[in-house]
Amino acid sequence: MKSVVFLDLDGTLWWGEKVPKSALEALRMAQANGHFIFSNTGRSRSSSQKALEGLPLTGQVYSAGSEIWIHGKPVFCQPLGAQRARRVLDQLNQWDVAITLEGSNTLFHNAKARARFEKKAQHLIGAPRMDSFMNAPDISEIKENEFADIMKISVHGLQEGQIDDLLKREGLTMTAFSVFKEGSDVNGEITDQNLTKGTAFQTILDLLNEPYQTIALGDSENDLPMFQTADIAIAMGNGTEPVKAAADYITDTIFDDGLYKAFDRLGLLNPNKEPEWTRKER
Repeated sequence: MKSVVFLDLDGTLWWGEKVPKSALEALRMAQANGHFIFSNTGRSRSSSQKALEGLPLTGQVYSAGSEIWIHGKPVFCQPLGAQRARRVLDQLNQWDVAITLEGSNTLFHNAKARARFEKKAQHLIGAPRMDSFMNAPDISEIKENEFADIMKISVHGLQEGQIDDLLKREGLTMTAFSVFKEGSDVNGEITDQNLTKGTAFQTILDLLNEPYQTIALGDSENDLPMFQTADIAIAMGNGTEPVKAAADYITDTIFDDGLYKAFDRLGLLNPNKEPEWTRKER
């Protein structure tokens, strides 16, 4: 059976937006054997499209399942909704936190977000993501019609439980970031509660309209919805302990050709090789 493979970006497919050569080779070989390969990220299209250009992927899942592209064409897009995005922004502004509004085609942030990201992400200077972020306009410049494009809202500097009532009232969820942790601050991305990295699986399978085995590779807690949905879940060796505990198998780290080795053991690289890693009963 052919497979549809979903890959997290940071810590799985790349590190600092640099993809290991072995991973690129694995993507090309797997696609040549008839498998479908998708990036699956919490990032919005506006903040990651440039970095993904040219990679051998069948398609991309953005904003935690809110937007899906296949073969360069959009097939699913569900923004937060202009009024809901505006209400959330109005409340966040009252709390004086770092805010980034991320749309399919737009990106806005406030001064706190710009300063914080610049301080915490020096290793990304010059990377496409950093360039798009630092050159993005201030939130104060957003036009009313641009709220309709917002797919997710990233926030840093909340207190524990501070946003819970707002999320419940608006039908949203917040996934904590695995990076940029600082003290007791709560940092994360706000998305629709009904859409996750995992819900994208069924959307894509419905479009393909054929039976496929689904495989997920990830390294952090925001990949757990993928793991719960996939037929086979693979944790990177550099992954967090909760992710490793939820995985069917654990491969090597991204620095030790972990993605390539996982593809090989899954039988994606050689159609004549019996897979070492197969679906387990859960």
